[in-house]
Amino acid sequence: MLSVLIIAFLVSAPKLKIEYNGKSYKINCQIIDKFTYLSLKDLQPVFDFTVSENTKTKRFVLKFKEKDIILIPDNPWIKLGDKILNLPLSSELRGTELYVPLPMLNKILEYFLKKNIKIKGKKLIVYETGIRIKKIVIDPGHGGKDPGAIGHNGTYEKDIVLKIAKLVTKLIESELGVKCILTRDKDIFIPLNERTKLANDEEADLFLSIHCNAARSRRHHGTEMYFLSPAKTTWARAVEARENASLKYETPDWEDKVKGILWDMAQTEFLKESNTLSGKLLKSILESANTKDRGVRQANFFVLRGAYMPACLLELEFLSNLKGEKRLKTKEFQKQLAQGILKGVKEFKEWYEERMNK
Repeated sequence: MLSVLIIAFLVSAPKLKIEYNGKSYKINCQIIDKFTYLSLKDLQPVFDFTVSENTKTKRFVLKFKEKDIILIPDNPWIKLGDKILNLPLSSELRGTELYVPLPMLNKILEYFLKKNIKIKGKKLIVYETGIRIKKIVIDPGHGGKDPGAIGHNGTYEKDIVLKIAKLVTKLIESELGVKCILTRDKDIFIPLNERTKLANDEEADLFLSIHCNAARSRRHHGTEMYFLSPAKTTWARAVEARENASLKYETPDWEDKVKGILWDMAQTEFLKESNTLSGKLLKSILESANTKDRGVRQANFFVLRGAYMPACLLELEFLSNLKGEKRLKTKEFQKQLAQGILKGVKEFKEWYEERMNK
């Protein structure tokens, strides 16, 4: 019986393939007590860390840049910098080669690179740990039979915001490597509740609804941001009423559809994040596009209800203002606004990920 157990203990599993930073590697592994152990020697060139052994103390030291990890074979305790962890499985020596169980390897990679590995078939898949902004739904307001605001010279809000949304999508995907999904990529009508439903179905990390502003007075101009919360000012209530007026193009039962959406819970959960997102977007747009600061406001926009993620509605400039309409029609101003949105998203992404991964 004992000899059979020893043979089973020493049987090597098939090599696993891993692709990382454009290169392909094969990793030796062992199955020990039904758990997968991976060769540290094979993993060194993949992740660019070094392994040295202190024969006197029988300890192995892993180094990556300025970070050290200490392992002791047959011992579940490992030291990550100043932190000591007791793991459920220990590393194992096979001859002179050290093998580490997958849970221990993931602690090492998380400490070194904020990455983890999972086994899928005969492959090792590397993925990032922690909370990251990986997907954004960008909503060009209005569309189709709903033109939105109309400028004095006949400029439709739906056309301007679609152009800006497409620019923003290209910039964010190329500069930040974050996937962007448009609620519409052409001139079609999308009901308001379906816009946030798309964001939720796609498990998006941010929702941005892009609009142009309007007012009875042609003197109003500038940029303002909104997050979902009861309106506190007369002006916010007026903008809220104008944007929610798009509901007239929808089916009469929209109130029944929204009953199942716990938008007030989402509002409370992401209130701070949405407020911060709005502030960073406004600041960066002001810097990039040289437009008037009209502040961050809160209002009960239907299009933001039910968004289970930080969400913001951007009113970029007034189409009702003659100069504002003229600027919004130019490619230069559209690019400046898109650059401002990119910068704001980048700054929020850095703030949010640092805050969520502490």
